[in-house]
Amino acid sequence: MKTTGTIAVLGGGIIGLSAAHALSRAGWKVRLFDPEASASHASARAGGILVRRALAHSLEPGRMFYTRSIDLWPEWSRQVAEESGIGIPLWEGGDYCMFSHTGRAETFVRRLEQESSGEWRELAEMPAHLHDVVARRPWRIFHFPQEMCLDPGLALESLRGACLRSGVELRYGARADLCREGEGWRVEAQGGAYLADIALVAAGPWSGEILEPLGWNARLAAVRGQIALLPALYPGLSMIHLEDGCYAVPRHGQTLIGATSEVGQWEETITADGLEQLERRMSVVFPGLDLTRATRTWAGIRPRTRDRVPHLGWLEEGRLLVASGHYRSGISMAPLTAQVLVELVSGTASMQEMADLDPRRPGAGYRLRAPS
Repeated sequence: MKTTGTIAVLGGGIIGLSAAHALSRAGWKVRLFDPEASASHASARAGGILVRRALAHSLEPGRMFYTRSIDLWPEWSRQVAEESGIGIPLWEGGDYCMFSHTGRAETFVRRLEQESSGEWRELAEMPAHLHDVVARRPWRIFHFPQEMCLDPGLALESLRGACLRSGVELRYGARADLCREGEGWRVEAQGGAYLADIALVAAGPWSGEILEPLGWNARLAAVRGQIALLPALYPGLSMIHLEDGCYAVPRHGQTLIGATSEVGQWEETITADGLEQLERRMSVVFPGLDLTRATRTWAGIRPRTRDRVPHLGWLEEGRLLVASGHYRSGISMAPLTAQVLVELVSGTASMQEMADLDPRRPGAGYRLRAPS
């Protein structure tokens, strides 16, 4: 396997940027292409939640990849911030996960006891700072004091700066078409054609559009998430999850409420139905919640694979990589995804999960057909 050369990264979200940064630091000449402004989609519109605990699909392959990546965040973000000169604050306010349904709480406890890698405990009563704002119900409340969150916009700004400092060439604002050229690739974009030894497709739900002409059917599902930002609903920096689904997250003195999960929706638009659904669900926690008071609302499209495990690895050995399908965990998985991509191109990847994350694995959804 080659250890240096040229790599074309298609996709400028947090996965593409983190990969480009790591590959450039490893000695590769990297060009990153994105048809729009950098990180203009789901990466910049995420909740910025970093949680280690067992989640709804924690028993699926690749779970430990997720938790190991979160453990890398403090040191990785420090390094990125040092290179770019733009800090990435990690707010360590912890998380309160609240259940009003006893059966779901018991299932949650069983998963925590089997798989949780972080500190947690069940509380006997409502925390004092939430006592006057959360609905009076017979809640079961689980506290995770180590959980963190961040502002994705700041993280992406810092990562872009680190990419530039490390020598990545960032090309935004023009569609790039990927074509085979001998043993490598030609990327045709506004301003000319560029040759690369390896292509990395990291374009989120739009990865399939890039790969389709090459004969690969990715079968990624687009899942729209709608989010609202309101004046602060409660004091402090802690997060609140309702049954590990919808959430409230502090964001610069305000409260972010999210998110819907609308499968098959490709339009990054806010809808009355989506906000009504979000308001109805989170009113269980915050009585009288009124999303018409939101200072800002937005939506992002997240890529989900058929088995809900990311596509990370070679589609064509030694020449075509994919890193997509991270669904709601792109920010969480970015540091380890970048590290593994460097190991893949250098031929040193040996992680046990790589077989589980391989885009060609049974059930992943990738299928090779005759190129158009």
